[in-house]
Amino acid sequence: MNKHFIYLLSILILFPILLSAQIQDRYIASTVEKYFARNRTAPTIISADVVEDIMYGRTLKIRIQGHRNSENEDLGFAFGAAAAVANQASNQLDALWVEMDVRYKAVETTVAVAPAQCSIEAIVHKTRSFGAWWEDCLEIL
Repeated sequence: MNKHFIYLLSILILFPILLSAQIQDRYIASTVEKYFARNRTAPTIISADVVEDIMYGRTLKIRIQGHRNSENEDLGFAFGAAAAVANQASNQLDALWVEMDVRYKAVETTVAVAPAQCSIEAIVHKTRSFGAWWEDCLEIL
């Protein structure tokens, strides 16, 4: 199946979170966890925290256990969850950060970061194409 279709379907299934009231800082981690729990095909979430990063500013960091056969979809899902929560956060987030561990012979970790506003525009508001977001905003570290 087309990875963009799967990603879009995941977002539409979880759309109700986008309609809720603003999320206070102390509830951001639990809201991200609930977002993952609502979708049976979601990767396993390890942690979610808001941190003050020296390079990126106020950052929502999510750590997941991805699947070897669906790494791009898992990464996309995590950024979808992060963008949805960032869009509703009562205090603005500057960046979204996803660490994805994938077990293949050994643990391989992918770290990706994207500006929160760019991610919200592409994933939540759809004013930027997902492909453009993937190419222009997402940075694999």
